Amino acid sequence: MFRKLGSIILVSCLVFVSCQEDTKPVVNLEEDLNRESVLVGFDTDMSDDIAAYKTVVNVIRETGLSQNFVILPGDVSNVKAYMDNNERILEYNPDFMEHLQGDTNWHGISVLARQIGHHLSNAKLEGGAPSIEEEIEADKYAGFVLYKMGATLDEALKAMEFVISEDSLGKGISKNSRLVSLTKGWNNANILMSDTVLIADVDSSLSVDEIVVSNVDTSSINDKPVYLYRVFLAIEKTMYFVDEQDQVFTEVNGEIKNIGLKKDSNKPGFDWIFVKDGDSYGVDKKGKLWAFSTDGNFHVVGQSIKLNL
Repeated sequence: MFRKLGSIILVSCLVFVSCQEDTKPVVNLEEDLNRESVLVGFDTDMSDDIAAYKTVVNVIRETGLSQNFVILPGDVSNVKAYMDNNERILEYNPDFMEHLQGDTNWHGISVLARQIGHHLSNAKLEGGAPSIEEEIEADKYAGFVLYKMGATLDEALKAMEFVISEDSLGKGISKNSRLVSLTKGWNNANILMSDTVLIADVDSSLSVDEIVVSNVDTSSINDKPVYLYRVFLAIEKTMYFVDEQDQVFTEVNGEIKNIGLKKDSNKPGFDWIFVKDGDSYGVDKKGKLWAFSTDGNFHVVGQSIKLNL
C-alpha cells in the first residue's frame, strides 16, 4: 500500500507541461529525480519506479498531450492499460521496464506506446480490454512515437510484427490493417517534422489523414467566417481553425465551438502562440507547434497550416 501511495504521489510530478505565456523558473525534474534525497523514506525498489516513470514521460512528451493516468508497478507480463473505478491505470512489470533502459528496444517501446496510446486517446477499454478500433488507433500512436524516438519505418514495422505475434486477444484483427495504421502514424510524424512550411488552398480538400488526423467533417466550417490557419496536434483527431479575429474554433458534436485564441508572441523563436483549453503552444515560422516538457526542453507536437486565401 505504501509503495503504491508513493507511486501515485511521485507520478503527479511527471505530468506533461505545455509552454505557458508567463515565464517562470523551470524545475529540472531529470536532475531532481536523480538525487538520492528523492529516495529517502521509500523502499529501495522505488528507484526502479522512477526509471519507469521517466520512460513513460519520454513517450508522452512526444505528443503534446497531457498525462491522464496513474502509473503503478504490478503483476503483468509487460504493461497494461485499464480502467479501475473510472480511473485510468497503466500497470507495468518492473523487469519489462528495466529492459527499456539499455539499448534501443523498439519492440518494447512499441508495446509501451500502444498501452499509453489507449489512455491518451481516451479508449473506453470496456471489459478490461480494448476494442478492435481502439487497438488499431493505438497502433497509429505507436508508429508516431517510434518515429519521434528515432525508429526507421522498417524498425517500427518489425517491432509491430513482434507485437502481433505475441497478441493473444483473438479478436481477428487484420494484420495488414494494423501495419497500415502503424505506417500512417509513422508517416504523420515524418510530415510533422519535415522542414517545410505547409500552405493549403482554402477551397481544396486537404488530405488531413496524411498530417495527423483523419475523417474530420469540415462541411459545417465552409459557411463560417474566413479562417487563416488550420491547426493539428499530434495524435488528436480534432481539427482547429483560426479566424481573422485570432479566435480558435473546432467542431464539437456537429457544432462550432470557440475554444481558444491566437496570441502575439514575445518569446524568441515563436511567431505566435496557439492557446486552447488553457494550454499554450509556441508556433515557429514554419508552422511547427512546440510545447515545453518536464525534461526542460521544447518538443514539436503539432503543425499549423496557413490557408492560401
